[in-house]
Amino acid sequence: MLKATAIAAAAIIALPFAVAECALTAEQHIADLQVISSDSNARLLNLGFKKAITIDLPTDIKEVLVADPNTVKVVISTVRRVYMIGAAVGRTNVFFYDAGGRQIAALDICVSEIARLQPSELEDFCHRRQRDRISKHFLKDLTLSDK
Repeated sequence: MLKATAIAAAAIIALPFAVAECALTAEQHIADLQVISSDSNARLLNLGFKKAITIDLPTDIKEVLVADPNTVKVVISTVRRVYMIGAAVGRTNVFFYDAGGRQIAALDICVSEIARLQPSELEDFCHRRQRDRISKHFLKDLTLSDK
């Protein structure tokens, strides 16, 4: 009985050291991780619902990651040209990579019913609205997009 108690005590004493060694090994693997793409290095792009944008990238595209393909449809036209269409209201990320796995571009895309207008465009829009006396009912269904 004394022998079994001694073995159990030794195991209990050794347990924290074994756990610490496993944690140290895990920390070394985590330290080797490199974040290549995230929101922190993505450029914000506002896109209107059911509107499209064409993007020319500086290098050839090998891989594309779309976080939510239901929000934005991405069509690769050529190795450097991409079409993106706002398919549903929401927000998603799109990342582009070259043949070496390096990030070419990172986009944080916000698809909305009415894309944000620049102050000059808003002033022009309000002037036209006043001039043409557009009804509130029509304005509710109007969708504006980035140019």
